[in-house]
Formats: sequence, C-alpha cells, structure tokens
Amino acid sequence: MMLVLSVVAALAWVLYDWKMLSLDNTDVNTWIAILALSIVLGIGMGWSHVRRMLSGQLDVDEVDS
Repeated sequence: MMLVLSVVAALAWVLYDWKMLSLDNTDVNTWIAILALSIVLGIGMGWSHVRRMLSGQLDVDEVDS
C-alpha cells in the first residue's frame, strides 16, 4: 500500500512541477486527494483478492479479546 501511495504522490509532484497542477484551487485539490485515496485503496483491495485467488489463503486479522 505504501508503494502505491508513493507512486501516486510522485505523480502529483510531477504534475505540480510541470505546472499542470495548481495548489491555488482547493476544490480541485480536494477531488485529486479523493481520487488518489480511491486509487490507493482500490489497488490494495484488488491485490488482496488476487493474492487470495493465487494462494488460496484468506487475509484475516486475528483479534484476541
């Protein structure tokens, strides 16, 4: 998940450096942040499903109470 987050952050940095992304408009920045979070969480969830299909082992959290 951290790898995908770093790739998305690097992409945002490159877009800002190339002057394709401005930090002045807060509405656009909010939508970009929501899109970036959706991409990170979507890839994480998708990878969990692919890993489960390949290995046959479920991803669960064991909580001892």
